[in-house]
This record gives sequence, structure tokens and C-alpha cells, in this order.
Amino acid sequence: MRNAPERRAKRLDVSNRPQALFAPLPLLAGFSAAVVVSAVLFSNGSSDDPLIWIGGLAIAFAAAAAVSATVGTLAVPELTVLGLATASCFAAFVGWQGLSLLWSIEPDRTWNYVNRALVYLAFFVLGLAVGSLRRAPRFAAGWLALATAAAIGTALGTKIFPRLSAETERVARLSSPIGYWNVLALLTVFALPLALWIAAPRSRPDWLRGVAVVYLYAALVALLLTFSRGGVAVAIVAVAAWLAIGRPRTESAAALGVALVPTLAVAGWAFSRPGLTKDAQPRSLQVHDGRWFGLALVLGGVGAFVGALWLSRYERRRPLAEAWRVRLGRAGVAAAVAAVVVGIGGLIAAGITPKKIWHKFNEPAASPAAVSGPGHLGSFASTSRWNWWQEAWKAWRAHPAVGTGAGTFELTHRKLRVDGTVATEPHNLPLQFLSETGIVGFILFLGIVLAGAGALVETLRRLEGEDRLAAAALVVGLFAYAVHSVVDFDWDFVAVTGPAFAVLGVLLAAGRRARVRVRAQRGVLAVAAGALAAAALYSLASPWLASRRVDDAYSALDRRDYAAAVADARSAHDLNPVSVEALLAWGTAEAARGDTAAAGRLFSKAISIEPDNWQPWYYRAQLLERIAGPKLALFDARQAAARDPLGLAGAYAASLATEK
Repeated sequence: MRNAPERRAKRLDVSNRPQALFAPLPLLAGFSAAVVVSAVLFSNGSSDDPLIWIGGLAIAFAAAAAVSATVGTLAVPELTVLGLATASCFAAFVGWQGLSLLWSIEPDRTWNYVNRALVYLAFFVLGLAVGSLRRAPRFAAGWLALATAAAIGTALGTKIFPRLSAETERVARLSSPIGYWNVLALLTVFALPLALWIAAPRSRPDWLRGVAVVYLYAALVALLLTFSRGGVAVAIVAVAAWLAIGRPRTESAAALGVALVPTLAVAGWAFSRPGLTKDAQPRSLQVHDGRWFGLALVLGGVGAFVGALWLSRYERRRPLAEAWRVRLGRAGVAAAVAAVVVGIGGLIAAGITPKKIWHKFNEPAASPAAVSGPGHLGSFASTSRWNWWQEAWKAWRAHPAVGTGAGTFELTHRKLRVDGTVATEPHNLPLQFLSETGIVGFILFLGIVLAGAGALVETLRRLEGEDRLAAAALVVGLFAYAVHSVVDFDWDFVAVTGPAFAVLGVLLAAGRRARVRVRAQRGVLAVAAGALAAAALYSLASPWLASRRVDDAYSALDRRDYAAAVADARSAHDLNPVSVEALLAWGTAEAARGDTAAAGRLFSKAISIEPDNWQPWYYRAQLLERIAGPKLALFDARQAAARDPLGLAGAYAASLATEK
């Protein structure tokens, strides 16, 4: 006899006939999975270029889901109150970011940031639609496991074959295919609960459990080779969270133990090889060490598979009694507590006190030696994060209600920075949203977090069996994302944020009744959904096209084709009227062909759009110096220097002052 969740799942199931795969929901699920995999593997870091096609596909498929729901061909999940609150806060937060264009100190950057949020909203809508599918948590966990496994394999492959990544020759920290080591570390953390979800249950085939342990081992090796302290810390938290809410715990701990043995051996050896862990090494040394690393990696994987296979078969022959499970669990907790106590005692014995840790953490900047190589894992320096957090706090204190505009931290940072580093984000997502969107945006963001957490707890309570286990692995991944966002700028990377919001949508809808609720004005709603999607696609494409036109303008300037440069820059301004880059390129082209009056007007217009941006002041100062000499250019130069005292503008103003 079926229980209630199984009966609901049966109602949501699709036919086993081949044509059922082309029904709206399964077809949408397949497209959504492909977009998630593309986001993980091909997003190229925080670049806007891949976001155009990845985000465009996400928006198009989300619009298709919305239109299908309005015309009655796709069921709408009935969310709980907390689920509705999460969705409402997310939509309102994206809308508030869009409104911040009205007062943003850097509107062109804000527009790009709003587009990124629109893409994440599309991922969330896709997740809600897919969540209505039978076994949706298992579907989402399986596809995310495949995507992360492919990314981890690609990352490790760049160490074995250095020519696969141009970045490998310059920087040793593992970063491909994401482009940023800390975000790759977060992606490997996503893999940990997914690997344990596959490896732990005794119902799995022995070979599959062995493969899952190899997957776990590869993720751990990749994590250590990113040299990401935040990633390692979040991984420990994620594993602890899985042991708290996942099942079975004993088998999870055993799988982790089997994977850790070859992980520590292979990573420990790799840390001793300069071709794998030191920056700017000769290509020949990287190739030599990479080949040996490939051999060590394969041998470690074979060891992990054989160990897991033997242990799984042994357990099947001689199942562990419940009493022994309890004893082992208590012993594991005691061992963990003892390790923490011994570790703290060792730090104190070595003279590493909280005061010294705090002093090291808030140093103005880390030395180069502290931020490269395996030694980075043992460093307590914040690598300027403390300074960035203080700058963001000061920006919020100056604009407490509405902030400075979404995505505008770079201008704040340039004005307040105390060293030569350049940061576009404060590496702390809550603090970033507080400073950029004010208390209103922060409350909406907090609503997403708190309502979402409550809704996820509801999901774990209503799901059972395999769906509950898969959901637990996904919840741990979302928890890891939330924790990691306190020390980095994960929001800029669609490779982790897009899948995270898709998973959130799936979990909010999973196990809930789905039915067609839209009965009136279906045609109007369908047209409205299509119009909103078209507007979102235009919003996504317009700044990107404008940026391409700016590049074309500078290419024309290099060719001394000034008329083409002016035409391209004017086209960029038409596509993106708030783009300062377009106006600066246009003004530069006008000055190059001798129309200094037009150039001055364009630079002045750029100043009026972004008066807190140092670049328009700097460009106009250079124009004035060329026309009227350094004395008349000094005012603009000082205005630029006030907005970037430690950068190019500051040096330029100082040079003009000496000439005067």
C-alpha cells in the first residue's frame, strides 16, 4: 500500500511511453539540466559574454514554462507560505536592484548586475517548474553530480595536461573551468554531499558505491589544490551538516575515510612538486610534474575504488549491528571533539593566540608569499578582505536607506582603499547587498535566506526515502553556498549561483501538489509573460552589444579610422545610454579627429552620469591639459584623484601639481 508522498508522486508521474519524454514538463526538465551543465562548464568565470547565451537560454526556457502554465499545459506547484515568501522576496529583491538604477553611482555596472539577477531568477523559475516532476530531487541531484564531476575532471586535467589552460602557466592554484579558485573550491564542496548521497546507502550496487568514493576522492584532491582556506573550512562544515541530516551516517563516515587516505597521499605528494604548486614555473617542469601527478591521481583513484568495493561487499556479507553503529557514532563524535581540542592546544603551544590571529587577519594586505602555494592554507591573513568589509560598511553608513546602487562597490573601494589592490566586490555577500542596496535590499535578501531556510526544512520533513536523501544532499550544498558567500563574491559566478537557485526552486516545489490554477485571462497572462521575457532578453543583450561596439571603436582608433570609431561609439551609446565607457570612447574618437569641443561635451556628459567615477574626470583633465595646459586641467585632475587617490588618477594629479 502506498503512502501519501508516493500517491502524490504517482499523480505527478508521466507515462513510460517514448512520446511522454516530449511532454512539456520532461522536455523542460531536460532543457533545464542542459542549461545548468552549461553554466557550470562554460560560464568563463564572471564574464558577461557567456552569460548572454546561458542566461538567454535560461530566460527563454523560464518564459516557455510561464507561458505553458498560463495556457494550462504545465502544472503550477502549490508552494507553502514560506516557499511563497522566498519567491516573493527574491522577485522583489531583483526589482529593487533594478530600481537602484535611479540613484546608482555607477548605473552601467548596475544594469549589468541587474541582468545577472534576472538570469538567476530565471534559473529559480526553471527549478520551480522542474520541482513538479516525479523524483525531482533525485533528478536535480543526479544532474548536478554529473556537472560537478565534469568540472572537477576538467580542473584536474589541467594539472595533468597544462596546455589545456593558459592560466596554468602563470598561476598554480587550480581554477579551471570556473576561472577563480575559490569558486571552484565551492563547486567541489557541492560535490561532497552528492558523492556521499550516492556512496552511503547500502541499497546501492557495490560498483556504484565505489565510483562515488572515487568521485569524492577527486573532489577532495581538487579542493586542496585550489589552496582555498574558505573552501576547506566550508567543506568541513558541509560534511558535518551531511552527517547531521543525511543517512546513513556510519557508511557516510566510512566512505569519507576511504576517500581521505588516497587524497592525503596524493595531495601531500603534489604539494612537494613546484610544477604543480608554484606560480610561473617553466612549462617543461609543469609537464613533467603533471605526468607524474596523473599517474598518482589514477593510482589513488584505483585505491579508493578497490577499498570502497571491498568495504561494501564486506558490509553486505556481515552487516553492522545497530549497537555497534551507536558506539561508532559516539566514538566518531568524541574523536572530532578531541581533534578540535588538540588543534586548539597545539596553536596555543605554538604561540598562536587569538590576538595574533586577529592582528594577522586585519593586516592591510597580505605578502605575496602568503597568498601562493600550499602555505596559503595555513595563513590567517584576510588578503585585504577586512579592509574591503570596512569600506562596504562605510558606504552603507553614508547611504543607509537605498545604498549606492547594485554592483557599485568598485567606485567605493577606489575612493577608500588603503593599498594598491583593486576589488569589484567586498567578498562578503550580505555586506555587499547592505552597502549597495541599502537596508531595504538587505531586508529582502535576508527574507530570501530566512524564508528559504524554513521552506527547506519543510521540504526535508515532507519528503521520504530516496527523495529525502537526495534533497538532503542538495540542502547541504545550498547551506555551503550561504556560508561561503560570507567570505567571497559567489554572486558574480553563474557557475555556482545559477545551479544554486535552480536547486532552491526544485526543493521548494518538490513533493507539493501541482495543478493548473490559472483559469481566467489566460491569453492576457501568456502575452504578459512573453513580453516580460522579451524585455529581459533585450535588457541582457543591449549592454553586451554596447560593450562590443566600444571594443570596435577602440579597434578603429588603432587603425586611425576616426569616422568609424565615432560611429561605433555613438552606436554603443544608443544601445546603452548610461554607459560611461561608450561616452569616453566617443569623446576620445572626437578628440582624435580634431573636434575637441565635442569631446569636451561628451566627457562632461559622462561626468554628469557618474560624478563619483574617476575616469570621466581623468579623461577631461587630459583633454584640458592638451588644449590649455596643466593649470586649467588641475581641477579635474584633483577631482579624479579624490575618487582614486592611490591609482592612476592620483599620480596624474600629483604630476600636474608639480608642473604648475
